[in-house]
Amino acid sequence: MTGRALPLSARSGFWLGVMGAALLIGAYLRLEQIAIQVLIDDEWHAVHQFITRMPRDMFLDFGYADYSIPLGILDWYQAQWWGVSELTLRWPMLVCGLATLVVLPLYVAGPLGRPTAAVFALLIAQSPLLVIFSRMARPYAITLLLGWIAHGAYQRYSPGEHATGHGTARGQVAAGATYAVAAALATWLHPVIGPFVAAPLLWGLVQVRDVPPADRHAALLRWLALAVATGALTAALVLPPLLAHPLSLAAKGGIDAPDAQTLLGVWYAWFGTPATGVVLACLALAVLGFPQVWRAIPAARTGALGLLLTFLLVAATGPMWSHLPVTISRYLLPIVPLLLLAVAAGTVRLAERIAVPPTGPRRALALLTMAVPVALLAVASPLAPLLRRPNAQTQHLVNYIDFRPDHNPYVPQFAAMPLSPFWADLAARPPGSVRIAAAPFYFESYDWDAPRWERLSTQTVVPGYLTGLCVDRRAGEMPRDPRYRFANAVHLADADDLAAKGIDFVAWQKPYLLDVAGHSAPIGADTASCEGVLREKFGAPAFEDSHIIVFSVPHRNRPAAHAPR
Repeated sequence: MTGRALPLSARSGFWLGVMGAALLIGAYLRLEQIAIQVLIDDEWHAVHQFITRMPRDMFLDFGYADYSIPLGILDWYQAQWWGVSELTLRWPMLVCGLATLVVLPLYVAGPLGRPTAAVFALLIAQSPLLVIFSRMARPYAITLLLGWIAHGAYQRYSPGEHATGHGTARGQVAAGATYAVAAALATWLHPVIGPFVAAPLLWGLVQVRDVPPADRHAALLRWLALAVATGALTAALVLPPLLAHPLSLAAKGGIDAPDAQTLLGVWYAWFGTPATGVVLACLALAVLGFPQVWRAIPAARTGALGLLLTFLLVAATGPMWSHLPVTISRYLLPIVPLLLLAVAAGTVRLAERIAVPPTGPRRALALLTMAVPVALLAVASPLAPLLRRPNAQTQHLVNYIDFRPDHNPYVPQFAAMPLSPFWADLAARPPGSVRIAAAPFYFESYDWDAPRWERLSTQTVVPGYLTGLCVDRRAGEMPRDPRYRFANAVHLADADDLAAKGIDFVAWQKPYLLDVAGHSAPIGADTASCEGVLREKFGAPAFEDSHIIVFSVPHRNRPAAHAPR
């Protein structure tokens, strides 16, 4: 793909400028308000481990809720060394998410050309799944980067190429070591990625047959050396927990399975849009561009094999929640860059056709054509509401469990929850001028209505922990310990903590019965006794109705805030 027919040369610095702009856009989306984000949902898996277990215990157990062993161990050491906060839990994902914006476009720029790399850079910069998972204290952004690094490194190692004289021996050893480390670490971080990172070895074994007979034995030995090294390193990390606690992974299988609706919904997740027309347009461009990607980039071939193997594993084992599109899209997350690269290649290919014959109007139209998929996905992006200020709930599952509102199970769930007018009344105040600690907090987000409270009030809502006030310990609450320094939660028992975090109100959600689709469940019954303790601590409510009680929090240097009436 030479780009000769395009308005600007494929070697023009313009395309590097576009890639630089994409990096800035991607960095902004990944870092916007990141310091105020509440820890929620599966981000708590590792926390629940490292606050109760030692590294040696975590090394020997994947856990029923797969918390990612190396992340749990890293977080434990961070807690001992300098303390953990929401940001220290998320920094590895942020770093890998930002690195992906640089590594992948530069990798494809050579074989596919700068125009394709530039469009690709813009697409991955604004990809909702890549943005959300880069901000989440889960291993997905790390394994995506490591997985594609493993595929790229294997192509540089390729025993067939080495046997026919391509590359230096030192470079081949470095590439092999990179592959082995990246593949083993990715599998340790998230075992479901194993088939994806193993695919280059399987592909390479088949390729050995194409090596000239005189070099075939040497190529096979070279392949075997890498396979043994990778297998040994992976086994050293993965076998101890598998042997010590085999049920930790096995117990999660045979529960759910993807169906036709799952396989339809994942396309909306991968492309990051609720619009069917946009999905179809992107698919058409991907079909147009994928043959070029397949021919030009060997890692795309091994990657496609790895994705197929991963899907077959998931379909065969039936892990929990695999009937949800968001789960399958997460397990197959490496497909997102591959799909978007095919879209970029198809877009450039279409633009090149439009630019022939190379008249001025045709070249201008070609340039506009290259912006079409970027614009379509931006206009229909579910990220736009997440940019509202303040918004401390961007990682809440309601934002990405399904980008199609009609298919989002959280929509009827939240509609059935009681809602006090207190939240909408707060909107009369300047946005972000009030901070509310809400209790009880539920780390499983289907019971945590804070996204709606923040949207209606335009104010910041953080969890109010009951630990140490009226309960000894609750799941989803940090112990009162100087090692645990969460910035976006507050211990209601600690007056200094309330003051340091500028809390104006404590909002107590009264217990209620949640009725959704004929199923009823009591919410808040386990902490109902805390209401009396809160009344005793904070005094007469500033606001109360049948749904919530709101207490004003006085601080030493200012009077108590007044709740809207």
